[in-house]
Amino acid sequence: MTATGSGRPRDPRIDADVLAAARDLLVEVGFEQLSVRAVAARAGVSRAAIARRWESKAHLVLDAVLGLEPDLRPFEGADRAGWIRWVATGSSEVFRQPAVRAAVPALLATLRDHRELRGAVWRNFGGPSAALLPRADASGPDDQLEAGALLALGAGAAMFLSLIAPEEDTPQMRAKVLEILLLAAGPD
Repeated sequence: MTATGSGRPRDPRIDADVLAAARDLLVEVGFEQLSVRAVAARAGVSRAAIARRWESKAHLVLDAVLGLEPDLRPFEGADRAGWIRWVATGSSEVFRQPAVRAAVPALLATLRDHRELRGAVWRNFGGPSAALLPRADASGPDDQLEAGALLALGAGAAMFLSLIAPEEDTPQMRAKVLEILLLAAGPD
């Protein structure tokens, strides 16, 4: 979700160092105590280098926990069941990461209050994933709606289990969520 401008090319090492520092600090101090100054110091870069890359702390944290762009490789060549499996397992993997667990409560409040940021998360992550759901049949018009609903159910379940009911976030529960999602989506 970073913006690029004109000028000399950005050093990808700086992006990687800053994002790693942000993830480490999220785990150590949490979202509320995380500061751009601390991230810059940990990464060994200037605050200006961060400001050129990320519009706000929330933008930085989102990129740190979600990545700069979605990894769509698990969806490539997947049938409907494979797509749904990856939504469920990938969401669970993301929400069980310590940095994500540290960031999500405050990010939810930030996203609630910032429509453009909320929209960017969907456009950059949900939308591309949803577009890769193989069609169930020739119908088509509801495919994007169905894909969005499956993403919401899979990611929502993973977030709920990770944050609200971590003691219930077991392999058995994750398998049951996947089973229900596969049933809901119908046959290939």
